[in-house]
Amino acid sequence: MGEMPRRVVSGGGLELSAFPTERVAKWLLGLRLVAVSALLVGALLVQSTTEEILPIAPLVHVAGLTYAISLLWILLWVLRVPPRLHGALQLTGDLVILATLVYLTGGPASPFVFLFLISVAIGALMYGLRGALTVAGGAFVLYGAMAEAIGFGLVRPSSYGSVVPPLGRSAMVFQIFVTGTGFAIVAMLTSYLAHSLQRAESRLKGEREASARLFAISADVLRSVDSGVLAADVEGRVVLANPAAYRILRDAGPFEGRHLSTLLPLENVQWPRVLQRLKLGSPVRLEGSVVGGSVPVGCTVTALTDSAGTLVGLVVHFRDLTEVRETTKRERLRERMEAVGEMAAGIAHEIRNPLASISGSAQVLGKVPALGPKEHKLSRIIVEESRRLSDIIESFLGFARPPDPQRGPCDIARTLDETLTLFANSPEVTDRHRISATITPHAKPVLADAQQLRQAFYNLARNAIQAMPSGGTMRVEAGPEGNDYLIRWKDEGVGMEPQQIQEIFQPFKAFRKGGTGLGLAVVYSIVSDHRGDILVESKIGTGTTFTLRLPLEAI
Repeated sequence: MGEMPRRVVSGGGLELSAFPTERVAKWLLGLRLVAVSALLVGALLVQSTTEEILPIAPLVHVAGLTYAISLLWILLWVLRVPPRLHGALQLTGDLVILATLVYLTGGPASPFVFLFLISVAIGALMYGLRGALTVAGGAFVLYGAMAEAIGFGLVRPSSYGSVVPPLGRSAMVFQIFVTGTGFAIVAMLTSYLAHSLQRAESRLKGEREASARLFAISADVLRSVDSGVLAADVEGRVVLANPAAYRILRDAGPFEGRHLSTLLPLENVQWPRVLQRLKLGSPVRLEGSVVGGSVPVGCTVTALTDSAGTLVGLVVHFRDLTEVRETTKRERLRERMEAVGEMAAGIAHEIRNPLASISGSAQVLGKVPALGPKEHKLSRIIVEESRRLSDIIESFLGFARPPDPQRGPCDIARTLDETLTLFANSPEVTDRHRISATITPHAKPVLADAQQLRQAFYNLARNAIQAMPSGGTMRVEAGPEGNDYLIRWKDEGVGMEPQQIQEIFQPFKAFRKGGTGLGLAVVYSIVSDHRGDILVESKIGTGTTFTLRLPLEAI
């Protein structure tokens, strides 16, 4: 049975609200039994500890009547009588019970007349001002009718009540009037108090809901932030951490209760000094690697203060700088390659002009009739070597000033497969080498320069085979991943030192005998021109893995 909605009633120009009827009616069932039982037990205890004979008989009769009516209310509750009707029936029954108690204990002079006020207050809680006035009116009618009936001799006083001299008519009318006025005043006051209490409860509930919503939103925001966030007290002990903090620090936690100096031990950073600097009011920015690990972290420590400006805690906002540093490194490499390319292009241009003069002069000298066979041979060598050198310079200029990609419809998977098939038949691949390819095609053709991609794939294949002079397996795994096409190029070669990995894409950095140091530089340039990315993982003696990530740009 769901909770009934709160009812709003008005009276006297003042709008008053009632508490949920179902809740009050349910509590009333139990409280009535507890109150009657406590009254009866208390009277019995007093009777057993004193020699005075107390009028317990009326209390016993009233208690029995209360238990009987309460059983009826419980039965009606089990039968799912509507809460508003059930509450009205309970209040009516209470008035009957109280009228019986008042009659049995002295009528108008009974010491229990004040109990009617409790029913009036409960009526205000359940039904507002209208309910309180209705219950007060019912109590007034019962009390007045009882007093008039006893006063005019229509009803004999109870034999259990104390002997009280009868009141005169004027005194009786005055007492009834005062009692009725008291009932009305209590009805007004309790209704107002119930309304004030209900309004305060509504405000409190609204504030709790708003606080819960704000907390939920804050928790969602904190959970969604990709950077790590740690909240700590003034001593530097963590009280709150978001999921990104666990991921960045690679720690399963829990973080709560741990000190920042043990949780985030940065090299050359002393957290007590940071906390002292934080008291000056300005944020503290830190950067360094976590002690014992390789994760570079950038931190901003901000003070938490109360309305008086007193430091009550701090917030540490930090993030993993690995990707940032890799991006910076790649940008510097790109700038360096551009600078080297521009310089080399200028040098090559200056070499090509004198080289053309040398070649032309050698050709002219070779036509002189007076030269012997030996001189003709030397002249021919000069021309041939000049042409070979010119071809090398042209190739170098192709790297220094590569043409812009000629983008068009391209199937990356098909281009990769054709390149590997072509390379497998090259003389560089011996019987000791094996090529394993697992290529998953993408759904639609993409916008790319197939010729440049073919050159990049061929260079990577040559690099992998050259890294395995004693033989081994070159594995190529390719397939779409999200909005990118991922290609992993693995070899079982000699591997590289960390320093070599840092310089692998720089031009003229050849780590094998006979290499020019331009092959992987060209690969890097082509992948960058296609707005892709390339990563290298390598260990000495275990081989190298190149990971290419090319965006699947729609046509």
